[in-house]
Amino acid sequence: MPDEVVDGIEEAENSLPPHIVNRAVKLSYAQAMLGSIYAASTGGMFLIGYALKLGANNVQIGLMSTIPMLFVVVQLISSTLIERGASRRRMTIFAAALNVSGWAFIIALPRATAKASPDFRIAMLIAIMAVVTMFAYVSGNARSSWVGDLVPPKTRGIFFGRMMMFAGIIGAVFAIFEGMFLDRIKFMGLTAFNWLFAFGIFFGLLNVMLFIPQADIPVRSDGSRFRRLVKDTFTNKALLIVMAYALIWSFQGIAAPFYATYMLRDLKMPFLGLGILTSISTITMLTSSPFWGRIVDRYGCRPVLIACTSVFVPMPLAWIWMDTARAVYFIAPTLNLIGGFVIAGISVALSTLLYKVTPSAGRSMQFAVYSVTILLLVSPMPTIGGHLPGWLRALGIHADLRSTFYTSILFIGGAAWMAKHIREPESRRTKELLSRLVCHLFNPSTLRAVE
Repeated sequence: MPDEVVDGIEEAENSLPPHIVNRAVKLSYAQAMLGSIYAASTGGMFLIGYALKLGANNVQIGLMSTIPMLFVVVQLISSTLIERGASRRRMTIFAAALNVSGWAFIIALPRATAKASPDFRIAMLIAIMAVVTMFAYVSGNARSSWVGDLVPPKTRGIFFGRMMMFAGIIGAVFAIFEGMFLDRIKFMGLTAFNWLFAFGIFFGLLNVMLFIPQADIPVRSDGSRFRRLVKDTFTNKALLIVMAYALIWSFQGIAAPFYATYMLRDLKMPFLGLGILTSISTITMLTSSPFWGRIVDRYGCRPVLIACTSVFVPMPLAWIWMDTARAVYFIAPTLNLIGGFVIAGISVALSTLLYKVTPSAGRSMQFAVYSVTILLLVSPMPTIGGHLPGWLRALGIHADLRSTFYTSILFIGGAAWMAKHIREPESRRTKELLSRLVCHLFNPSTLRAVE
């Protein structure tokens, strides 16, 4: 895509009546909170804890992340339908409802496979997770394209910042209380998890219902065929650079499933303790996300990505000293405070930047190609992470799960280097952002974002 087209993308966005925009924004904030309850109740440490109860080992934990990611290819089908005029609203509602409902099969899994071997039960769990994740990819692709036409370009930074804030408020609270819930009823085993998943399903369905009142905006398609839409994606140089950054950053997924595994299984930490530690980063994200939204609207996405990714590079080294639960409780709070702050900046900046470098017509396909490319290339990483300690021990190197954490430094450093190559002509210099960041942080009135 020519540079002048990329630079002028935002000028071509839809102009909607204020009441339609305001309603969509307010409902999106409510959905952020409901979706956070759904995610907190069905994913993260609780899903890993559930798999461990079923008898999963390191490699199976890795496969539980790897295999569902492969189903991201369905986004190519959903985006093709969208570009041919399919309703993004109906697709979002239908796929999101199936995604939430799929957890009923996970609840039924322990009883349905009571006499089966642990390997078979884990295989069934992975299969169900793959189908559930497939529908999440479809709804996510449709919703992302839909939001692009609902939210004005000039306020997307603060929009994504507030979305993270509202989600964080609930996520922080429920990470603690749900951890306390599981610790209190451990004797119930898998039944305790099933109650938690049922709780999540209820709020997930409420989240789906809030899509219904939002306006369905027809896609502005230029009639391009699938092959042309894919070609346009790979000629959009600005998007390709962002894709390269996101890909390298995502390679740290080699460690993602194993933080909770290491603390829950190897260090014998309670769910409550892990929930409290998780809530620290979540609370930091919720308090800093609107701040980063204003920073992005003021300085641009590129300097935020460079600064935040660079800060994150050395942080995994702290795991050298975290070999007991006591050490984790002592070191992790500071680590999570810093991590929550910088990850909020990366998330807000990357979400906003993707809309800047993609056109409204063809956006769903470009988002799909972006997601498919990244997730297919990243999908083997959790499985590699599960094998890594064993491979190192076979070479005579003393290693535990923390070896995967240290490996992630290479990818974070690579992402920081790639961020410097992102093209965002209207952004300011990173040095300018850093010189004023502390002032903005302690005196938010110096930021005047467009509301």
